[in-house]
Amino acid sequence: MNALTRDGIVVTARRWIGTPYHHQASVCGIGADCLGLVRGVWRDLYGSDAEAPPVYSRDWAETSGCEAMLEAAERHLKRVPIVEARGGDVVVFRLREGCVAKHAGILTSAWTMVHAMEGAAAAEITLTPWWRRRIAGTFRFPGLV
Repeated sequence: MNALTRDGIVVTARRWIGTPYHHQASVCGIGADCLGLVRGVWRDLYGSDAEAPPVYSRDWAETSGCEAMLEAAERHLKRVPIVEARGGDVVVFRLREGCVAKHAGILTSAWTMVHAMEGAAAAEITLTPWWRRRIAGTFRFPGLV
């Protein structure tokens, strides 16, 4: 395997831009949700999935109340302080205050990210103050040089 670099992660994440949203999918160009995009980039970088996620409903976070996304990130990625997050890092969000974290993207710079949201194809967007206020954690891929 080639050395894992920030630029390589960003290039890999940008390949997913335009992938249609599809709940629970993780196939570049065919369909992905936010978790599927992060899983797919992981698979592109490491050759296999870190783990198979359980089947989940669209409202899994509201009904379960557990921090499944943050817990999975902690198992496979290295948590870093938000102020140190840069292109190539994974960012996890709480879409509403007091709710569990249920959205993720991959930073392409300190101010932009690639993500997938229902109703739209995967896109690169600006990490506006709205998004920044909702960050629940930032994480680094293992082995990043």
